Amino acid sequence: MKKLVSVLGATGSVGASTLQIVRENPDKFQIIGITAHSNVALLAKLAIEFMPKFVVLSDLNLVSDIETRLAHLEIEILIGEEGLDFLASQKTDILVAAISGFAGFKPIFKAISVGTDIAIANKEALVAGGHLLMPLAKEKDVNILPIDSEHNAIYQCMMGHHWDDVEHITLTASGGPFLAMTREEMHDISPVKALKHPTWDMGAKISIDSATMMNKGLESIEAAWLFGIGREKVSAVIHPQSIIHGFVTFKDDTIISHMAPADMKVPISHALGWPERLKIQTEKLDLTQISSLEFMEINHEQFPCYNLAHQLIGEEPCYAAALNAANEIAVSLYLENKLAFGDIYSLCTKTVNMIEIRSLDDYQSVIDYDSFARGIARSIALLL
Repeated sequence: MKKLVSVLGATGSVGASTLQIVRENPDKFQIIGITAHSNVALLAKLAIEFMPKFVVLSDLNLVSDIETRLAHLEIEILIGEEGLDFLASQKTDILVAAISGFAGFKPIFKAISVGTDIAIANKEALVAGGHLLMPLAKEKDVNILPIDSEHNAIYQCMMGHHWDDVEHITLTASGGPFLAMTREEMHDISPVKALKHPTWDMGAKISIDSATMMNKGLESIEAAWLFGIGREKVSAVIHPQSIIHGFVTFKDDTIISHMAPADMKVPISHALGWPERLKIQTEKLDLTQISSLEFMEINHEQFPCYNLAHQLIGEEPCYAAALNAANEIAVSLYLENKLAFGDIYSLCTKTVNMIEIRSLDDYQSVIDYDSFARGIARSIALLL
């Protein structure tokens, strides 16, 4: 029987890799729903190819365009945030959460609530709301399968092992495009240069997060929620070759690592096929052609965003929620050339220092707090 799959963010890089895996395994999957923000042409093309039951377009200004393109098909077109929530509330076998940013929190919450397994590439949802999502997943007997390459690497390293035996886990980072630069040299770097990631082909937001190393800090918070571990058991190192994606050190000082080509199809295929493995088309690792594997510590002076995020593991959920909100505002302003690269950290740390502690004990409180923190971040941005 085919697995029923919904893909949030079908026109992005993770969505594209997901759908390519479905193409390569047509006997194993059926696409039920796909979403996009504004890429109407590609969304329509994918709808015609996969014939999902639902198509969701977030941009309300493009409704007539998508309706015209799909008028001849028996596909239900849903619009905006309400459409996204509706699709997420439809029970399927697995939902691929590839929407960038906090916008993924609501549909992920909805999907878990109806018992759908989640293949999660949206770290921001766990950063801001992991304290709600992970207990809810346990209550609903839902599998949260990570498809960030680093978290999927840890997940695979832990298969057949017990967390009681783990000393710590280590996520790897490529180092981004500015590894050889000082913090001062990076301060006024242009978005064009920051978007040129040396290893991965990613969206704009995550590319900037990789350049600031905020991405690895947010991934550390995500790892703590995914695996139920504390700050002292989560670390990260720079590994420019991006061949080892994560490793686990056990209490007997042995290390198990996960090696794979830098291709998102690898972790996505693992999550889609789980508990089985799929046959996919990807670059093969030839270990005889690898001359060296380098590892180095993250310089906290050079990349202060990483340490800022890492230090929030285990603290009140408000802090991580505020950091995530501030970072999204900062990255957006930077991409619009309204904030210097070096001021991304300044905006984030000032926001975290200015927040008030609130009890984020339900779905709406997390959403409200995100809006509250964004307001603080925008006010601070006017002063930078």
